[in-house]
Amino acid sequence: MSSESGASSAFTIERGTPPPFGALRRWIARVLPPLGANHLWAVQLVVTELATNAYEHGAGPVRVTWSVTDRPCSVLLEVQDDGEDRPVAGPPASVRPRGRGLVLVGDLSREWGVRPEERGKTVWARIDCGAPMIDACSARAEPIIMDPEPC
Repeated sequence: MSSESGASSAFTIERGTPPPFGALRRWIARVLPPLGANHLWAVQLVVTELATNAYEHGAGPVRVTWSVTDRPCSVLLEVQDDGEDRPVAGPPASVRPRGRGLVLVGDLSREWGVRPEERGKTVWARIDCGAPMIDACSARAEPIIMDPEPC
């Protein structure tokens, strides 16, 4: 039997302001129940990638929510924006400096997808506890810079 706790809060990124992705990572670390270091790292990377895509390619405000399933242990992230375009994963071996975010999301998530909404879309990803380490990510071409202290 699994239990799920709904999102206790949402994080909104408004257009026209510098995107606060560091604040988003700190928020997710603060609002989620205690997670192992690898799981939290994976959740923070996935939420940053999904929010970045929504901010750069979507429309309207970007809204991030979460929920947790205890058994099996996982975190569900949902990022909603008002844009109609579906996200597209870039080729993993690409030499372009951008476009591999969704490949990382796929590597770190059990599953991910896009749900059309009455207005816009929600891109979601489910990350299991015991998420893979960075070395397992096939698309990593250069170091990923994250906040040195996520909280």
